[in-house]
Amino acid sequence: MNQNKSAISALQQYAAINKPGYAFMIEAPWGSGKTHLVKSEFSTGISNGSARYVSLNGISDRTAFRRALLEGSSEANIVNAIGTFGNTLGTLGGIGNVGSLAQNAIEDRMIEKLPKLLIFDDIERCELSPVVLLGLINDFVEHKEMNVVLCAFIERDEVNEEKKDRRDDFLSRKEKVVGRTVRIMADANKALPAFIMAMPDGEGKQWLLSNKGLVLEVFSETKHGNLRILRQCLHDCGRVIDDLEQDLLRTTDAMMRFVRTYLALSMAHANGRLTKKHLIDRSKYRCTVKPNENEESHPLYECSQDHPRAEVFAGVATSIIPLDLGVSLIGIGYEEPQATNEALRATGQFTGAEDLPLWRRFVEWRRMQTNELETTHEEALTYVFDNDEIEPGPYIHIAHDLISIAEAGSGNGERASKGIQNRMKSLAKSGRIPGAAYGRDYGWAMQNNLFSFGGYAFEPNEMTKPIIENMQNAQNLAFENLRAEEAARLLELLSEDLAAFKGEFSWKMGRSNFYDTAILHEIEVLQFAKQVFGYMTSGKYDAIGEVLLALAERHRTDTISEECNWANEVRTALNGLAEVAGPLVMAQLNWFLGQYWKFPTGD
Repeated sequence: MNQNKSAISALQQYAAINKPGYAFMIEAPWGSGKTHLVKSEFSTGISNGSARYVSLNGISDRTAFRRALLEGSSEANIVNAIGTFGNTLGTLGGIGNVGSLAQNAIEDRMIEKLPKLLIFDDIERCELSPVVLLGLINDFVEHKEMNVVLCAFIERDEVNEEKKDRRDDFLSRKEKVVGRTVRIMADANKALPAFIMAMPDGEGKQWLLSNKGLVLEVFSETKHGNLRILRQCLHDCGRVIDDLEQDLLRTTDAMMRFVRTYLALSMAHANGRLTKKHLIDRSKYRCTVKPNENEESHPLYECSQDHPRAEVFAGVATSIIPLDLGVSLIGIGYEEPQATNEALRATGQFTGAEDLPLWRRFVEWRRMQTNELETTHEEALTYVFDNDEIEPGPYIHIAHDLISIAEAGSGNGERASKGIQNRMKSLAKSGRIPGAAYGRDYGWAMQNNLFSFGGYAFEPNEMTKPIIENMQNAQNLAFENLRAEEAARLLELLSEDLAAFKGEFSWKMGRSNFYDTAILHEIEVLQFAKQVFGYMTSGKYDAIGEVLLALAERHRTDTISEECNWANEVRTALNGLAEVAGPLVMAQLNWFLGQYWKFPTGD
């Protein structure tokens, strides 16, 4: 019998005793389900009036204690009405608080008729002193011979001196009233179905109902045992899932990893272990690894230790929840559905495939059954050596595993590595390797000598390092070959959507764009100048001006100086257009450039 079942059994036995002469206390941390437990066990009695549930939260005097006892009873509203009516008559007749006296008298009669089972909850939140509180409770135990159940959380590790003194006072006195104390633990298995069923109908509710095991696993890893936090984060997660589009929901593996990571981070945030600042630090690798000697561990490292399968680190392309999305959804509490879908889709991991992708299955090759490994190994060889359509992150993972198998199985890891490198040269030559987005986003990450993609990482050795280096070089070259095409796209975007164009160059936490990549000098100078001039002469000074400020702001670090000469040429072209238009427009242009042209002059 587990701890909670034993506690319930003891509670049932106590409730069956006639005139026990002592109180029964259930002790458990906040959020562990003690209120749910007693209300469930005595739901019939509470409903038919043979038991009375009383919350003492905030009760600060004897009168409030009495009123709490009677709150919710069918007679309570009548008593309050008598008190109000009597006080009105007393005031009119100059007699005094007649209503209060009558109310107290009726309350005394009602208290005498209370059911034989009383349940006092939130003992630790009651503001009465322990001596007064236990004295009031003991009156029901000893003098009225009732069955009394207390629900409390006694903080054993309290550091606040005032609260510590109050705790010690309570513990020293409770033994005169409480004859038996049981402790319960959070029973997530029992509570979870009810939590999910309380959610509104939708994709979130259905997904969580189908994956209760994952939720229970993450909750168990947290070790805080707080069911309130579980319920809160579960409902928040359900609302996020409701916002996801169908192709994302179909991607089984990515959805599992998304929910696992979301729950791990959100529960750590809800119980105060992680702050919004910590969520921003997810991009800093140092915050997620073991601290050096005499160095305190970062909360993100502790979270990653508790949840080894959650993607706490959010370096480039390594987390199923990108950095800024995690800050929005968890640190702030909301993100627009469209932005959520775009951010998740941009990870490249929500492919719409219901089955696990090949790379994800092959990562687990060490634990596969032999026949499954043989089949998957053949698929991996075909993907690496025969497929013309590849994805860099999955390709590196599969290549690494093929090399590992070759080395461990026959000592031919070096030979396998060279074969894969030759295949990569062929793919690169035929333009089959995708370019690095914005010249720096490879879709995978290499940081602190650790390759990572899709939540799985490995430390490269001498046989796998060339694979990663060759892939990076090939992706860089592919981007260089696409520069002219990208420049044309940006020029078209400038004419169609200023906000979108600005977004391609404005810094975004955790998202890639051209903020750190030189590309403007690839755009045809006169065409760009004509676009800017057109916005200006049509009166859209501020809109195009904000775009120019965003472009120039990228030059603060002087890392993209090759654009400076281009900017000078654009300014010259603008002056030429204004000269043709006349002195009035030239005057406007000079004012405009003074306000919004912040590009460095260059050499």
